[in-house]
Amino acid sequence: MNRQQFMQAMEIHLRPMDPLERAELLADYEQHFEMGLREGRLEEEIARELGHPIEIAKEALGDRYDAHTPGSDPFYAPTFEEMRSQQKKGNRAARNFFTAIGLFFLNIILAIPLGLTLWSVWLTIASLSLLVVAPVAAAVDFLYLGHFEYSELFVSIGVFGVGILFAIATKSVFKAFKSITLQYIRWNQKTMKGDV
Repeated sequence: MNRQQFMQAMEIHLRPMDPLERAELLADYEQHFEMGLREGRLEEEIARELGHPIEIAKEALGDRYDAHTPGSDPFYAPTFEEMRSQQKKGNRAARNFFTAIGLFFLNIILAIPLGLTLWSVWLTIASLSLLVVAPVAAAVDFLYLGHFEYSELFVSIGVFGVGILFAIATKSVFKAFKSITLQYIRWNQKTMKGDV
């Protein structure tokens, strides 16, 4: 094996290594060839003394070396970037699992009770908007019972005004609580995807 063949084989088998680390190691082996050639030795002799590129790569990479990836050629080894992406996939699964557990408990203990409380406040305000029917109650009282008092008329008009205010507040509070609820749901989705 000459110098070029040796260096190409080293390049192939050291692919899982960080690019800077790989460049340094390859530069060291280039120096071995330079020094050996200055001493008058042949490239094949120097390559034999250095060892086989596969064995050197196995030693340099340790657990990272996997030359026989299923479905690939025997000289294939994954790049540093490919190995990092595989590691990130494994980390992502664990992170998603623990994120799901954390969100489950956060939602059960805090978000759902707080959300139900907010929506029950809205329901209370919405039910108070039914005060707008007070004048109808006063009219029914007059028509069926024949009972009429000016104070009852004025109170029903006042209560009608309060009912209108609660109806307006119901709409505003509904929009606010709907926005908060949807934002919280989107935050849960983004957190599960890892976008947060």
